[in-house]
Amino acid sequence: MMQRFPDWPSRLAAFIEARRERAFSWGESDCCLFVCDAIEAITGTDPGARWRGLYATEKGARRVLRDNGGVVGIAALVLGPPVPPATAGRGDVVLIDTPAGEALALCVGAAIAAQAVGGIEYMEMAVAKAAWKV
Repeated sequence: MMQRFPDWPSRLAAFIEARRERAFSWGESDCCLFVCDAIEAITGTDPGARWRGLYATEKGARRVLRDNGGVVGIAALVLGPPVPPATAGRGDVVLIDTPAGEALALCVGAAIAAQAVGGIEYMEMAVAKAAWKV
């Protein structure tokens, strides 16, 4: 079980600010690793360590996703079973739909922060399909 640092809110804010304009990159700054990096920032534990370095292309990412039950499977491996999105709080992980398929993102209060092509994109919490507590 991961424990958040006592100052996790400021760590999360600093993480979001640092990643605000970081471009999407398979195997470095994609949806899953964005969420894993955020979890590491607020807990000190890197839940993505087992997948880092395994892919650098969309094809490679799809293989890793396929082998681990998809985006939902990866989230469940790291964080356990999903919970209703209405129970998500700041720093928790959420599942969203994108034009490219399902993706993981972060609850940042009343909004969701997601890794997009040119940096972080924000959307309303209402679009979350599932959530995982961190």
